[in-house]
Amino acid sequence: MDAETGSVIHDSHSVTLTVKGDRLVKSGTKVHLQEAYNLEYVQGKVTCPKLYGYHQKGDEVFIEMEHIKGKTLRNIWPTLDDEQQQRVADNIIREMRRLHEFSNGESRTCGITGGAIPDGLLGDMHFDDEKELNKYIGAKATYDDTIRALVRNLLPTNSRFCLSHGDLHSGNIMVKADMSVVLVDWATLGFLPEYWDAMKLFIIQNCGNTIPVAVAEQMYVDPKALAAHQLVVHTMF
Repeated sequence: MDAETGSVIHDSHSVTLTVKGDRLVKSGTKVHLQEAYNLEYVQGKVTCPKLYGYHQKGDEVFIEMEHIKGKTLRNIWPTLDDEQQQRVADNIIREMRRLHEFSNGESRTCGITGGAIPDGLLGDMHFDDEKELNKYIGAKATYDDTIRALVRNLLPTNSRFCLSHGDLHSGNIMVKADMSVVLVDWATLGFLPEYWDAMKLFIIQNCGNTIPVAVAEQMYVDPKALAAHQLVVHTMF
């Protein structure tokens, strides 16, 4: 398994994606073995690329997986009619519910092996309870102590913690010709509050508001949690 032959479809930020027939090799110095362990863990639990193998060579990690033939939700959503959009939304919800069936039985923020979750916006997250997580999220709001306190007060403290993709935005959802969906990019898998995946669809709006609204209409999403995270993002950028 290597990335020396094949067609390179992405090469940025020390991550390369190379298509070789019906397989895709993700490689680079910013690719970590934990992503391979995560993808291995969700095999059979949710619709995701089939994992064929992985290894490390020097500073680079190579993960060989199924190449999903389809388009990202970000790219295909504007081209879909209302019926197709509803089918896609239903399939996203179905996959989220399948994943969220699994729980660690506690309110602990961590990866599947007990380590930190490397969130692209908030940084590494590893907390023993939801109050600690909320305090950390609130501290990311950069305006003043009043805003940080508001964020902490808006966030729920009694969420069910469950297995979550962690970064479920429209670039990490592949849509196939039959409107079925495949969840990709499993670097941030871990145990998080149940609202987390739907929240990411809201705050990382690559396709406008219609995707998260279509999902939220059928899944409960804590509105205060959404408001708190949106406020944090606005103060960070």
